[in-house]
Amino acid sequence: MQFHGEYQHRVDPQGRVAIPARYREEFTRGIYLTRGFDQCIWAFSPTGWDAYSSRYAAMSPSSRVARTLRRRVFGSTFDLELDRQGRVVLPQPLRQFAGLQEEVVIVGAGTWLELWDSSRWGEMMEEIDAADMDSSEDDREAGE
Repeated sequence: MQFHGEYQHRVDPQGRVAIPARYREEFTRGIYLTRGFDQCIWAFSPTGWDAYSSRYAAMSPSSRVARTLRRRVFGSTFDLELDRQGRVVLPQPLRQFAGLQEEVVIVGAGTWLELWDSSRWGEMMEEIDAADMDSSEDDREAGE
């Protein structure tokens, strides 16, 4: 499954957030939450987590860089379940890392979901909008 779209949600007083209804079936066997690379939380289905994490698990423990990456990936990951209402408890270490307050934006990122603090997501969108990702330069170089 490919995750896409942008969804506004709130963290409730118990630290739970609802996963968008259209994606809940992907998480019936569990949900893996981990630190993303851009100060957000990544959410994987079990299948998605297996695919993503397997390359880190295969890294040689004799490599210092590999050990560091493995600690970051596996040490910050939580294997959780959705409740009957499709909510997941956000572990405090991940909430702190991502700076999640009350307003959360859940963004589809292909093979995972990203959970962003609403204001931080606004800043990221400004960066994205300001980035020159126009393909016309590539087209000119290709002779089109």
